[in-house]
Amino acid sequence: MDNACIIGYGIVGRATALQFGITRHIDVSDNNISLEDAAKCRYVFLCLPTPTNNGKQDAEIIEAYIKKIVGLSSVGRTPLFIIRSTVIPGTARRIMEAVGISSVVSNPEFLTESKWESDAKHPSIVVIGSDNPQHGDALAGVYESRWKGIQLYRTDTITAETTKYALNTFFATKVIFANRLFDICQDIKANYETIRQVLEFYPEGSKNHFTIWHKGGRGAGGRCLSKDLDAFSSHFGDEFFLKVLQLNKELLEKYPKTT
Repeated sequence: MDNACIIGYGIVGRATALQFGITRHIDVSDNNISLEDAAKCRYVFLCLPTPTNNGKQDAEIIEAYIKKIVGLSSVGRTPLFIIRSTVIPGTARRIMEAVGISSVVSNPEFLTESKWESDAKHPSIVVIGSDNPQHGDALAGVYESRWKGIQLYRTDTITAETTKYALNTFFATKVIFANRLFDICQDIKANYETIRQVLEFYPEGSKNHFTIWHKGGRGAGGRCLSKDLDAFSSHFGDEFFLKVLQLNKELLEKYPKTT
């Protein structure tokens, strides 16, 4: 895509580049275009980090880049901004209101860190959230031109943003369920591995997240699950998710991961 660029070149940024054949990017330590160049692009994919500290997510860097690029854009030629980062529901709308534009679309990534290249080449889930149908149509066209017959889930920005959290908090909840079941099995001398195999084999069971020991420890860790569970549960203050967060923190502290 000669009319596109990527802001943020970590795993998500590199996966997006691989998906769409995008060669131009801006990153904190590795730029091959300027912000002025980015402002001339039709599509700007935002793949920036959204760290969570004490339950509060920081997405200010996304808004800052959008403001800078809009300020450099020609009148009437604002790029279509595609947020691939995980952001708290309502972020795209808040940014559009703050900047005075309507061209922000939520297109969350659904990558597994260990196989991100394969996931990028063969996306199993594509969610496009747009509050302006024309902008959603434009991004949908980009996907459909590369993957004929691909299943697209079209929705609004808030639903798209929430979908990403729905998956990651569900995965984290399964990890907590498995660990609590494992402890009960240890107490009563039941064979957890047999139970796990049944759960994974049963058609209405679940095939993932039932392995107890992962990277030398226990609990939902990694780059995303722990962070996203923290941000989502803390932002909404829901009793259920806060309890899952508490149990996960206890596991991670008691059985810390080594890698």
